[in-house]
Amino acid sequence: MKELSGKRILITGAAKGIGAGIAEVFAENGADLLLHFRSSPEEAEALKTRLSVFGGAIHLCRADLGTKEGIETLFAEVDRVFGGLDAAVNNAGWDPGFMPFDDITFETYEKLTSMNIRGTLFCCLNEIRRMRKNTPSGGSIVNIGSVQMETSVTGRTLYATSKGAIHSMTGQLALECGKDHIRINAIAPGYIEVARMTEAPGFNREEIAEGIPVGRIGEPRDIGETAMFLVSGRSGFLSGQSIIVDGGVSRKLARGAKV
Repeated sequence: MKELSGKRILITGAAKGIGAGIAEVFAENGADLLLHFRSSPEEAEALKTRLSVFGGAIHLCRADLGTKEGIETLFAEVDRVFGGLDAAVNNAGWDPGFMPFDDITFETYEKLTSMNIRGTLFCCLNEIRRMRKNTPSGGSIVNIGSVQMETSVTGRTLYATSKGAIHSMTGQLALECGKDHIRINAIAPGYIEVARMTEAPGFNREEIAEGIPVGRIGEPRDIGETAMFLVSGRSGFLSGQSIIVDGGVSRKLARGAKV
């Protein structure tokens, strides 16, 4: 039997990039998945088709998790298709790219925090309510943060603020939910090769890899494998942690903006 067979797992922001990489690893390990997406229906449908060959159930749900209505839509669908949850990965978020602090506006702040902070928090709260019903097995929640929760790069004040909040909420919720056998951890990715980055002007894979101690850029599956560990029984005594997955970049005394 595959390690995640029979496990009901929600992944937000799953249509592409890191979310799709996580979904692929989970599907290969037998999970039944509800894949949330917001703006990429064709990519979501293609991913569903690709993952269906592994045998687990694959469901899709489109919702804007920056809104109260979107979160309600998503968890109504969780209840409809699963009737509960065993694990969840909160990956949905918005990255505005490099933005000098002088360019930050109230509107940009509201857009980013509604998705990255409020959206992640209320997904966690809804997931916890459902996992409490799993006594005594509980559940596992993984939040996707960023290495920039505590390392600084010019032009990332707003984004880093939101990811720092995810780091803090992960630890606090883990403290409060331990009694319910619910483990909550975060993954802090470094430079992961996704379309948003490879399509940016001046992208140079080899140049960026030179600045990463392990000598390569990360792949979405690197995050998927770490998430797999965190939702599996292999990490049963691990909770309240933010695990940095960045090829060693955060250990450097100084680093360039590109990595």
